[in-house]
Parts: sequence; C-alpha cells; structure tokens
Amino acid sequence: MKRGVVIGIAAGAVAVLVAAGAAWWLLSRPATPEQTADAYLRALSEGDVDAIQGLLGAPLDEVAIQAFAGADGYLDSYEFAVRSDGSVHAEVELGGEPATVDFVLSAEDGGWKVDADALASLEVTTTIGDSVRVGGALTPAGEVRLLPAVYTITAAPAGLVEGVLAATVADGADTTAALTASVSSAGVEAAQEQVDAYVAECARAVTGVPPHCGLRVPWAADLATLDRIAFRVEASPVLALAADARTFAATDGVVVATATGTTRAGTAASFTYRAEDWALRGTVSFRRDEMILAVG
Repeated sequence: MKRGVVIGIAAGAVAVLVAAGAAWWLLSRPATPEQTADAYLRALSEGDVDAIQGLLGAPLDEVAIQAFAGADGYLDSYEFAVRSDGSVHAEVELGGEPATVDFVLSAEDGGWKVDADALASLEVTTTIGDSVRVGGALTPAGEVRLLPAVYTITAAPAGLVEGVLAATVADGADTTAALTASVSSAGVEAAQEQVDAYVAECARAVTGVPPHCGLRVPWAADLATLDRIAFRVEASPVLALAADARTFAATDGVVVATATGTTRAGTAASFTYRAEDWALRGTVSFRRDEMILAVG
C-alpha cells in the first residue's frame, strides 16, 4: 500500500517537471517576427523607451531618447502586417489622425531586431537661432531623426526666444516644421543686461579712450598729454533689437568723462566732457542655448 503511494507521488513529480520544462521551452524560444513587431508597436504606444531600445538593432541617440520621453502623444492604436521580406507595415492612429509606421525586421542573435532606419525624419527650420527643442531635447535645426510620436517644437534658447508648434512624426512623406520665433521680453531684458555689463567695462578708469565702446573724448583740444580718463555713466544706452533680431542698437546713453593730464603750458589739469548721445551697435546671434551680443 505504501509502495503504491510512493509511486503515485513520484509520477506526479515527473508530471510537474515535464510541465515546467515545456513552459521553459516555450518561453526560451526566440520571438517570431510577428511577436517582435507587436512588441515594438506596443512599446511605441506606451512610450517605453527602454523596451524600444531593447528591440532596436542599434542604440538610439540622446536626442531621440529625450525627445520621445518628452513627447505629447504616442500611438493610440495600431494594426500591422509582416511581409515575407521582413518589412512591416502598420496602420496607426497618432494624435487623433490616421498615419503609417513602416520598419524592417532583421534576423539577429537567433531572434529579430528592428532596423535602425525605423526612425522617421523631421525637417525643422526656425527664424531665430540655430537650434530648437523637440519634446524637450535641444537639437540643431535641420533634419532630426525621431521615433513616431506627437512632438511639441519650441524655440531656443528657452526663455529668451518664443515660438511653438506641434508636429506629428510618423512615416510616409517626410514631416516638415517651420517655426516662427521671436525674442521674448525676458530675452530683451537679458540683452539689455549684457549691454549694461559691457558699459560698466567701458566705464573703468583707463589711460586712453577705450576702443569699441562708442566713446569720443576730445581731450587733445585741452591737454598736450593724457594721464588718465575717468568715466561716470549717468544713463546706460537703451537697447532695441532689429525686426529680424540679427542686430541691435543701444542709444541715448549719457556719460561724463574727466580727462587728467598736462596742458601745453606744462601744468597738470583736468577737463570734464559730457555726451548725451552715447550709442553702441552690433550683432545678435543665438547659438544652442545662448544669446550673444557683439559690439561692432
């Protein structure tokens, strides 16, 4: 009687082991092309960057990663078909509109990977600067390779330049986005601060009239030799940007200069000069996340 019970237990144990072995064999089998395609599209719909990177044959660059992580919308739904050549065509809904996503599967390491050219192309232009932000990722204007999603494109440098638009990036025709940007009030204030800092440098006591400061001191009319010039700024030049934000003019500054030296009679003397039309002019450039003023 006891022997029969032992045999029964052993048989049950074998059955459990066989079932576990079958489950392990099923789980360890490489995913089919259909399963890989579905996993990739599902990851796109969930905004799962880690899962997407695990399915791609080549790693994503940081711009694509950061942009996708900050995207405004992902695939709402999808249906797909895998062709015999490994290409996949998916009909999707993105941003409430129908779109297509196409990619190619390649055999790799006993399984399947999504080719790196699965990324879609977005051509971005901007009226100010050389860069934009796509989904939060700072990138040079021009062609940007992105995962399918809905992105917000904003002008850069952030806070200094304004401008925003949305772009749905999928496959089919290349997507273009023309961003109209303008300098914000904060940008104008920052530019004025740069001018004020430059003015402060120009106004340091020196032994001659500083170059590139827009200052004219007629000390030679009163002195034979100059020992020192001291400046006092009564009003900093007020900045105005050109309509295209490529140049600036800072005008209506008031400055007082006191020149000390030796007169033609050989005596030490000081003379004071006042200018109420002090002006600075130059160029403005926006590079990556910076605004740069250069006095001409």
